Amino acid sequence: MKKIKILTVVLLTMTLLATVVFPGCSLYEGRGDNAAAPVEEEPAAEGPAQDEIAPEEDIDLQAIWEERLASWPIDFGFADEEGRRLILVTYDIEEVVEVVNTPPPPDIEEGYVDQQELTDEGEVFKPENEGFDPDVFSLAIGAYGDINPIRFHTWQNENQRNNGRENYNNFGNLPGYIYAQKDWTLSRNKTYLLTEMGVLVDSMLALFPPGWSGNTPSMEEETIDSIEKYKERGVVWGKVLATTMAGAGLIGVVLYEREGNDMLFSIVYMDDEKTLFWDRPAVYNEEYTWRAGAGDEPGSFSPLALARFDEGMMLIFTWSASQGEIPVVLYELDGVFVQAEEFSRERVT
Repeated sequence: MKKIKILTVVLLTMTLLATVVFPGCSLYEGRGDNAAAPVEEEPAAEGPAQDEIAPEEDIDLQAIWEERLASWPIDFGFADEEGRRLILVTYDIEEVVEVVNTPPPPDIEEGYVDQQELTDEGEVFKPENEGFDPDVFSLAIGAYGDINPIRFHTWQNENQRNNGRENYNNFGNLPGYIYAQKDWTLSRNKTYLLTEMGVLVDSMLALFPPGWSGNTPSMEEETIDSIEKYKERGVVWGKVLATTMAGAGLIGVVLYEREGNDMLFSIVYMDDEKTLFWDRPAVYNEEYTWRAGAGDEPGSFSPLALARFDEGMMLIFTWSASQGEIPVVLYELDGVFVQAEEFSRERVT
C-alpha cells in the first residue's frame, strides 16, 4: 500500500508540472473543458482581394494565326492540260540555275527523266539544297475541298521558251517542282492548295456546290435584306458560292451599290452563330475596278477549303479574272476576315 501511495503522489506531481511548464497540455487532452486550446497561427501574408486579381493578358489571336500558318506546309500550284501533273512554280532560285533550252518533259505515262541542270558553280542542281523539301506536299485540294493525293516527282528547270504565263500551254517551260497525279484527274489549268494530312485537313468542313455544275445562284431576299441592314448600303446582287453540311452555313459574294466612285464587294461567310465579311473597296473604273479585264465586276471565286479552329474560321479560295488567278487565305480576327498577304501572288494565265 505504501508503494501505491508513493506512485500516486509522483503521478500527480508530474501532472502539475506538465500543466505549469506546457500550458494547454493535459492527460485528458481533447475531452470536455480540459481540451487543449488551439495554437495561434501567424497571420498569412495579405494578398489582393478576389476582385483585385489582375486579369490574364489578352490573347494575341493574330500572332496565333501567323504562327499557325508559318508552321503549316501550304502553297499553291496548278495542273497541266491533262490533269496528270501539277507544278509549284518558283522564281526564287532562278539566279542560281542555268537557263537552257530544254524540251518540255515527256508525258507522265512514259515517266520523267531527271533533269541534270548545272548551277553557276558547275554543280548538279538539287532542289533540296535550297532549304525546301518538296516531299512535304502530299495533297492537292481543289474546288469544294476536293482532296487528291500527289507525290513529288522532279524539279523542272526553266527554258528559253518560257513566256512568263503560268498556264497549261506554258507548263513545260516554267521553273518549278513537278508533282505526279496518276489515280485521279485534276482540273486542267486550275489552282490547287498544296498541303499535307494534318491540322488543316482535320479541321476542314464539308463544302458543296450551291447548284448544278457549280453555278452561283442568287442569295435569298431575306439574306440580302439582312446584309443591307448590317452594311447600311444597298446590294446590287448577292450570290452563293458554296454551302456547308446540311445547309448550316454558306459562303457568298456580295456586290454593293456604287456610291460616287466608291465601289465595294464582300466575300461573306454566314451561319446561325456568326457572319464574317472580307470587304474589298475600290475606285470605279469602267474597264478595271478590281481586276484587269473584269470591268466593274469582281470576277469569279472558287472555294477550296473552309476550316474551323478554336481561334475562329479560316477560308481559302481562288479569285479569278481574265488575267489570272489569285489564291486568297482568310482568317477570322475581331469579327471580320483578314487576309494572309503572303499567299496572294497572282498566277498570270
